[in-house]
Amino acid sequence: MDNGFLPALKAFIGRHKYIIVLVLFLVVILLVDDNSLVRRLAQKREINALQEQLRITADQKRQNEILLQDLSNDSLIIDHIARERYGMRREDEDVFMER
Repeated sequence: MDNGFLPALKAFIGRHKYIIVLVLFLVVILLVDDNSLVRRLAQKREINALQEQLRITADQKRQNEILLQDLSNDSLIIDHIARERYGMRREDEDVFMER
């Protein structure tokens, strides 16, 4: 190493000590800390995804409650669902399916 390197480094640090401390502080806050900005942004994305999933699940629940109510009140709906969703048929009928 050159003998002038350490005194030059000390002079550089002495002139820019506040900027160096500020940069180190920002690095800790933005990247290293447990509550860093990067982690907070990731948590915000996860919260938004979970809220969307919760909304979808609530919609499905409402649809299932309506279907359950309809199934409880009307036996023709059971017949309709059995035919449409599960391809069931009565013994005395023929079913023609389109391709």
